[in-house]
Amino acid sequence: MKRIIASLLALLMLVTVTPVVMAANMDFSGKITTEATQVEDFGGTSEIELAANIGDNLKAGLSFGNQENAFPWTPWNLEVKGLWLETNGALIPGTPEFTTRIGSLNANYSDFIASGIKTTGISMDQLAMGPVTLGGYYSLDSAGNPDRGAYVKANLVEGIEAQATVVKADEELSYAVSTAVQPIEQAEVSGTYAAIHEGEQAYRVDGKYEVLEGLQVRAGYQDVPAEFSPSHMNTDEDILEDGTGFTVGATANQYGFEVAADYADYHKTIDYSVARTLNVAGMDFNAELAGDFNVENSEATELEASVGYNAPNGLELSVGYDFMEKQPKASAGLELQF
Repeated sequence: MKRIIASLLALLMLVTVTPVVMAANMDFSGKITTEATQVEDFGGTSEIELAANIGDNLKAGLSFGNQENAFPWTPWNLEVKGLWLETNGALIPGTPEFTTRIGSLNANYSDFIASGIKTTGISMDQLAMGPVTLGGYYSLDSAGNPDRGAYVKANLVEGIEAQATVVKADEELSYAVSTAVQPIEQAEVSGTYAAIHEGEQAYRVDGKYEVLEGLQVRAGYQDVPAEFSPSHMNTDEDILEDGTGFTVGATANQYGFEVAADYADYHKTIDYSVARTLNVAGMDFNAELAGDFNVENSEATELEASVGYNAPNGLELSVGYDFMEKQPKASAGLELQF
């Protein structure tokens, strides 16, 4: 923390004494969110994000990160979470431009091995040389261990994209190869193979096709062992989850309804939802019924109905009912962005 404060003071001195930086535009942005909820008990949370950028090609960033506090509120200890300098341009006149960042990093190259890498160091990104784009980072994690990685992306043929990613987090070496093919405008096939050196391997293949306007079908197959767990794997189960088997699904948008269903063979579950926006007395209400059904046990594991309304004054209201827990829910929230 002392190092961050010292760096920030040095940055402020640089802004004060350097005419070039003084002439640059200073841009502040942020978000403050607060929400009150009623489930079994009344409560709520608040969240704050702040950032500041200086200039166009040269940017100085200061992040306070996300901080949540449950009701009743207690005094906050707001801490600086990140500090970085970022520039966009060529290293040598006449050569390709790219983005260089020094300080707090947030690399995202692959959901399998390189997602949300929040370390401290130096990175370069979006270095384009014809149909090839590359980037990489060299950094230290919070424990002071080396963490580095790189990616190379190629679009050699129209409609075909391929990427190779390698990451070494401390002593763990992992790599991934992915590709996406769009033979026609309505169809796309993608796949990823990833592995930990001398460890587990994983792969996934997905395809989707827009049969007609408002109707999309999709299918896929994956083998992602539970033991496959690289340091920087995406842990959001809506994006990537372990299991071996096929998936099929479809989404239809017809007559104001959006109906979606996906079956995952490796979990024997069907995720489904039915949503529609209803206009009542000039007000739009977003209604949805969503749930999970376990085919193997022939029982519903999740089932919830909700109705949301965004008021003209910015208040976001929502009421719902959890049929599994037999519990009503209600929430009211506000969000300020600047």
